[in-house]
Amino acid sequence: MNDYDVIIIGAGIGGLGVAGLLGRKGVKTLVLEKSKMPGGRAKTRDLPGGWRLDSGTHCVDNGDQSAAAQLLKKVGKEIPWTIPLEGVNLYRDGKWLSSADYYNLSDQEKKDMAAFNERFLAMSQDEIDRLDKVSLAQFIKENVTSPKIAEYFSIIGMIQSTLSKPEIISAGEFVAIFQEQLRTGKKSGDFGSVKMPLGGVGTMTRTQAAAAEEAGVKFEYATSVKKVTASKRGDIKIITEKAEYSAKRVVMALPIWDMVKLFSEDDEALPKGWLKYMKTLVDETSASIGFTLGARKSLFTEPVYLSGWSIPGVGLPLQIFLHTNFDKTIAPPDHMIAFIGACCTPEQARDEQFCKETWAKFWGTLQRMFPGLEENVVWKYDGNMVGIDGLGRSPGLTGKYRPPVFMKEVPGLYFAGDCYTGRGVGMNAAANSAMLCAEKIISDMGK
Repeated sequence: MNDYDVIIIGAGIGGLGVAGLLGRKGVKTLVLEKSKMPGGRAKTRDLPGGWRLDSGTHCVDNGDQSAAAQLLKKVGKEIPWTIPLEGVNLYRDGKWLSSADYYNLSDQEKKDMAAFNERFLAMSQDEIDRLDKVSLAQFIKENVTSPKIAEYFSIIGMIQSTLSKPEIISAGEFVAIFQEQLRTGKKSGDFGSVKMPLGGVGTMTRTQAAAAEEAGVKFEYATSVKKVTASKRGDIKIITEKAEYSAKRVVMALPIWDMVKLFSEDDEALPKGWLKYMKTLVDETSASIGFTLGARKSLFTEPVYLSGWSIPGVGLPLQIFLHTNFDKTIAPPDHMIAFIGACCTPEQARDEQFCKETWAKFWGTLQRMFPGLEENVVWKYDGNMVGIDGLGRSPGLTGKYRPPVFMKEVPGLYFAGDCYTGRGVGMNAAANSAMLCAEKIISDMGK
């Protein structure tokens, strides 16, 4: 089957983005997707009773001004967005407090915070790139004197990056995201620019898929790829459960931990040591433990993010995100969907006993925070996931330091998604990567 200029493996945001952009340039493109629907790790499922459940918490920095929104516009589409987050509330002594009340900064600390805002806004891309190799913990140690501001940066960094502690968070990525929020947000550093696709993240991915199909891209769903064989001169071969494909250009629009399974160590076309190195990155990602629940009334009515950063006995930084405070379309009237969980290491997320103990701690803590919760719960799904936001935003693995979107040693082999070159978290990283990948392919084809 050699009728396509480009074959894309994976129909997540990265793969869908590349497909739509290539289709609009007249590139004959085929997308192979193992699932029965598009979206990858960004799907929305309709449940009985009027519930719409995302496969995770899909907040998008800068919302309708984001890279994800820009990608949609490039394929001629727009989507509706939710209202923005109005801040982060933190838990202390049995109360949820606004950031201002929680930190209660002195006049000098407020001046220091304003100075940091100005400093972040003024930073060039080169300065941010240099900070990519520095941890947030090191940046705080060298630049922050106020313990309150240090804690604030640590919490914001954890929420931004979905990594559990500042020692493993890139200062460059922290500053890059903070800078964009300052430029577009209503409140400095308080996520005033964060929004979600209205109706769930599936609104975005279904729209992407529709744009690609309208541009002539073909999709084959429920098609699981088993092996990819690279070639320096001829076509790249793809073997699925049902058939064999080949094309001069192939895009691996898969997270690294899935992508590495499709190549063989004895593939002579691959650069020596490349696959071995990529396998070392499999656990350089973010993970989470928690649960999603539906209830008859909301735990909390304000459109804010809730952070139980340091609750005794929990062991992880508990976070609560109330989807329905921002989007009433995803649940029956007057009902609530909430995600309750925490960032953790991949090892913790894979440890069955640790997960069981953590779920129990979270549930007990939640009942103490919100008395009477249990009697209002309609359903509750425990969950644990490795790779919630692709390659983690760790020092030396962000921005331009992520694996590139093409392989110069194997012309015709490309990569897209939130594990590859592209600034930002989750969907924005995937969107930036998709635009870079498509631009490279179009240039290589002389389109």
